[in-house]
Amino acid sequence: MSIDWGKLRLQNRVKEVGIPWNEKELDAIHKLKIPADYVRQGVLTLEDYEKVKDKPIKSREDIETEAKEAGIEFTSEADSSVLEKEIAKNKKAKAAKKAVKAKK
Repeated sequence: MSIDWGKLRLQNRVKEVGIPWNEKELDAIHKLKIPADYVRQGVLTLEDYEKVKDKPIKSREDIETEAKEAGIEFTSEADSSVLEKEIAKNKKAKAAKKAVKAKK
């Protein structure tokens, strides 16, 4: 029987596909009650959470829209974090191309 990492990630039972939560992250989620999406972004203390909790986390729909606008092809199985990484790579590549054109 294989492990369905995608399902575990959707249930917030793992940090990412193939990556379990570490002890500090588990404490932040279970003891401090910090939402898993914030913990995935490195928020591990209540002080840090208070600073960022009013900043909205992108919804899946927002991420998909941004990916489509960037011309990234994906399926519904693509994890949000993977899409965000692809979007970031796409932006970095476009910025690099723009910098090269500006030098000419």
